[in-house]
Amino acid sequence: MAENDFIDSVFEKVLTPVLALIKLIIGLLFKNRLIAFIFYLIFVNIIAVILMKRDKTYAEKGERRIRESTLFIVALVGGSIGMYFSMFKFKHKTLHPQFSIGVPAILCMQCAFLSYLAVTNIFSV
Repeated sequence: MAENDFIDSVFEKVLTPVLALIKLIIGLLFKNRLIAFIFYLIFVNIIAVILMKRDKTYAEKGERRIRESTLFIVALVGGSIGMYFSMFKFKHKTLHPQFSIGVPAILCMQCAFLSYLAVTNIFSV
């Protein structure tokens, strides 16, 4: 019984401040829609870069590839900047017209949409 009390006290002393810090960070991030949106874009673009790198690695090894539809979905949900950067960084999918034309087109549409949102002040608190 004493062993469990010791473990409980350690968890309480360690986890309580950690959980309070996590709660504070989440509260600050999601207090402002613009900051939350920026973190979302960063996250999605990191995923896009990782997927393109993995697909390139799979292609070199002759393994099963990541579906092109999956790559396009990631680009559509906000990962177009990371996808476009990855195409040239890893020299992958640059000769495919659906990517060399499609990803920049998605990026242009997203920039136009973000411009519209900025004009309409959707990100104001």
